[in-house]
Amino acid sequence: MLFRIIPRYTTALLLCLLLLGILLFNIRLYYQPSYNSLHHNQNLLHQLEHLKEELHNGAADDMQRLYPEGYVFLTSLYGLTWIEVAEWLSADEALFYEANIEINWVLAELASPQAKRPFHEFIAPSYGIFYRGWSNYVLGRKIKALGVQACDSVEVQRFRDNCAEIVAALRASKSPFLESYADMSWPADMTVGMASVAIHEELFPNTYQADIQSWLTQIAALTDTLGLIPHASDPITGAALEPARGSSQSLILNFLYEIDSTYAKPHFERYKEVFLNRRLGLPGIREYPRGYQGEQDIDSGPVIWGIGGAASIVGQRTMTLYGEQQTAIGLRNSIESFGVGRTTEGKKAYLFGALAMADAFIAWSNSTEAHAAERLGGPSTVWWLMHLLSLVLLGLGSWAVWRLVRGK
Repeated sequence: MLFRIIPRYTTALLLCLLLLGILLFNIRLYYQPSYNSLHHNQNLLHQLEHLKEELHNGAADDMQRLYPEGYVFLTSLYGLTWIEVAEWLSADEALFYEANIEINWVLAELASPQAKRPFHEFIAPSYGIFYRGWSNYVLGRKIKALGVQACDSVEVQRFRDNCAEIVAALRASKSPFLESYADMSWPADMTVGMASVAIHEELFPNTYQADIQSWLTQIAALTDTLGLIPHASDPITGAALEPARGSSQSLILNFLYEIDSTYAKPHFERYKEVFLNRRLGLPGIREYPRGYQGEQDIDSGPVIWGIGGAASIVGQRTMTLYGEQQTAIGLRNSIESFGVGRTTEGKKAYLFGALAMADAFIAWSNSTEAHAAERLGGPSTVWWLMHLLSLVLLGLGSWAVWRLVRGK
């Protein structure tokens, strides 16, 4: 008799835990970041504490074994998030001192032989536009955030030299999309590089404006059949080899906004038409356009019911930049719920801290709310369809638990 009762009660307990998870999931859909007494996003700072521990313990090397550009990607995202925080700090804050240390640590890591190892020195610009673009963009964002006068003159000159090398390579190329590796070109990488050149133009006007405008004109003639910047391009001609995908479009639009927000706006509107979708009432960014089929890969991350993990995480940041606050909130809170964001001992991680790259992308997206003045607002949304489905599951689950406990 006892052997019959134990499995029944164990099943009932597991069902109760599942029902509790469904209830918590629905509550987390109304997540709001908390801000400390200095108006800094406390949740974001907890994320940075987690990432700091991970990166200083070799997470970038671990990511390099999983992703072709894992070392540079992870390190850059971590540095960019600190820069977003630093822009709101005064020089006498203890956090400013920590931010400076971490940003400089990131720049040293990006300049290291380990960071350069996967790339080819002989292509133009040296080590390719992925490496040169991301490392120079982080450097440029630091200089822009802290001010030219507050930065080391050697650092400023290195940034200017990098921009000159990128522009020289662009002028010599038939394609507006420079190579990341020999004979391989991804337009998203070039967009990051040109965003660093746009920072140069902001800091030192009338240097590369003509080159930026020429580049924008060139890429307008090389859009794919969807009217968007392609995912992959021919390294010689720049012609589309693979049409736009959600993961790369979300990333491209973040940097295109910095290069020329007016030019970027129509691209964003087309992106919304092609990639923004809803599942059970919650917003998500498709990895592949409507009517297209494809498998998940290293770029996309997990693709579930057509919705891309990377596309949606970076899409949160994209929606924020372009003023789509309600969609950004929906994406942010869906990530909080599905990603099981959890804070332990002052460190916040997602997916139980299993993947530092996911934590870094989420932190970078959340950094658009680094300060209370940037808090996402707008009319509140009630996720009726998700709540209705959850209510049905809670009802069925409760009935099943009652049956198990009663022994029927």
